[in-house]
Amino acid sequence: MLNSTLKNANILIIDDQQANIDVLTSLLEFKEYTNLKTTTDSRLVVSLFKEFEPDLILLDLMMPHIDGFQILELLKELIPNSTYLPILVLTADVTQDAKQIALAGGASDFLSKPFDLIEVDLRIKNLIHTRYLHQQVENYNKLLEIKVKERTRELETTLDELIREKEKVEKSDKLKSEFLHQMSLEMSSPTNAVLSFANVLKEKMSGKITPELLEYFNGIDAAGQGLIRTVDLVLSVSEMQISTNKPFFDEFDFVKEIITKLIDENKKAIEDKGLKLNFFSTLPEAVIVGDQNSIYQIFVNLLGNAVKYTKTGDISIYISKNEQGIEVSMEDTGIGISEEFMEAMFHPLNQDEGGDANKYEGNRLGFTLVKKYCDLNGIGLSLIKKYCDLNKIAMTLISKKDAGTKFTLVFTRTK
Repeated sequence: MLNSTLKNANILIIDDQQANIDVLTSLLEFKEYTNLKTTTDSRLVVSLFKEFEPDLILLDLMMPHIDGFQILELLKELIPNSTYLPILVLTADVTQDAKQIALAGGASDFLSKPFDLIEVDLRIKNLIHTRYLHQQVENYNKLLEIKVKERTRELETTLDELIREKEKVEKSDKLKSEFLHQMSLEMSSPTNAVLSFANVLKEKMSGKITPELLEYFNGIDAAGQGLIRTVDLVLSVSEMQISTNKPFFDEFDFVKEIITKLIDENKKAIEDKGLKLNFFSTLPEAVIVGDQNSIYQIFVNLLGNAVKYTKTGDISIYISKNEQGIEVSMEDTGIGISEEFMEAMFHPLNQDEGGDANKYEGNRLGFTLVKKYCDLNGIGLSLIKKYCDLNKIAMTLISKKDAGTKFTLVFTRTK
């Protein structure tokens, strides 16, 4: 079926020598290509291109009226940047300059006359197949856009329905919780579906994927994973704001229950980036009193952002005891935070735009979540005052642009 599709590709041949056209058409017809269009007059190229809509163009360079280099420039204006249309240049000009100019002008491949018909056949077959794969990816992307629009409409409908039901709900927190749950399902399911379809398509095209197509697939996967992480963070922040997460305060070993687990979870990511993780503790154990789940989330985000925003160097965790209690410091050699951004960094969706932060995966939404959980445990100026007395914890931040970041948390309620 695929071979039949490729044989039906539209092939446009442009050469001022009829003899060359005859050779090429004979070869293509022998190979059972069915849709051929030829011309010896380069002035007709634009009209033929619009009428015929070729999947492959065989182009001679040395022609009267309009030469092949000029045709390449004309085609640039007609072919959208997002469309892959292969152009195979066939010419007797074997100079290196001619090849470089043609390839720089938009040609996909270059063959010299006289033709090696076996090589011509293989080049044509490969270019048409690559064109087909690009079209498959384009069609797949269009399908994804339709699915996203459909899901968006469903979300809008769901939101309208929830708003209409608002007056029937006794407590506004209950309505918000239902909406968050619905949003989680509606956003997570299509995102996971996108990633699954992309992996299936990638497996089916195994062995035929060009570096460019591989980059597209990796881009789809990275964007999807990023969306999943962002949705999780948005939900966590929202749940904190409406108090759907009720804290449970208990004593536990901070190193055993938090740090050791996080080091294991991030080990591969740290090794993949070539970073070094240092852990130092002057205490045989670090038993603190607090809400274990929220404190765990604090350090998930602190360590996660340290890994994301550190290109080279070390990430160090220090645990010691001072007069106030147990002190935990996390320091990295990453991109740091600009001075003017320090005050705003705990607000949702803020990210330092003045440097290299945008080159890294993730966003500063994680730090907003850290601040919310810190408030829950009495860190700094707590928004939830009733927890200050239970968890008297202080957090400080030291950072300098391009010189790393250091977070210090002091747990005053210890065993």
